[in-house]
Amino acid sequence: MFGFELDQGENSKIISFIDEVKNIEGTCLIAYKKVRLANVNDVASFKSAIESSSKTYDNNGYISVLDEQKNIVARTFVSNIKIIKSKHNNITFLGHVWQHPKGFQKALNMKINNEITKKSIWKTFKKDELQGWLVCALNNSNNNTPKTNITIQIDGNEFHNLDSFLCTLGEEIHGPGGYFGRNLASLYDCLRGDFGVESVSELIWINHRTSKKLFKSKFTEILEIFKNYNVKVSLN
Repeated sequence: MFGFELDQGENSKIISFIDEVKNIEGTCLIAYKKVRLANVNDVASFKSAIESSSKTYDNNGYISVLDEQKNIVARTFVSNIKIIKSKHNNITFLGHVWQHPKGFQKALNMKINNEITKKSIWKTFKKDELQGWLVCALNNSNNNTPKTNITIQIDGNEFHNLDSFLCTLGEEIHGPGGYFGRNLASLYDCLRGDFGVESVSELIWINHRTSKKLFKSKFTEILEIFKNYNVKVSLN
């Protein structure tokens, strides 16, 4: 389920519930696009609120993902909203959408429904959905007790691109759905001591030749990142 909030600062609140939202994910951070809301629970009130908002605010809002208790678990910001079509309980509007990567909503739904119970579920995602998985893992990371001097073991036969390498790394450290970087820059951030790991003592890389052939120059870059944080790297 989704909710829609008008951006009214501290007074923001959900004005309508929605069964399904389409076209809010994408490859770039911001896109001007059509968004379709399916089965809006009160179309007349929704349209009236948007029209009133355009007169008193900047006509911005949030599409919020809700859990079973209707708590907000994620938000997508939309600005300059303009309704262009309304039919039955469905609404289509234009606006600038601050997008999550493709696959984010799919991963979040699995998280809400407690379906991420074992490692490697991300392997059911398409290649272009893995950034969505990683961002969802980041948003839901909850590592209150930092790990110290841990040993990480990964297998080069278990991943086939950089995103799946990071999915594997996150789960080897934090278990199913775990996060430890969504790109090489954020891997640096994780190794600095944030995201539930205070220090790593050793990285054991099984079948590393497969990864070396796959990543080419990035393979050396990954090794250097770990070595910069005094991690012993064992290549097998």
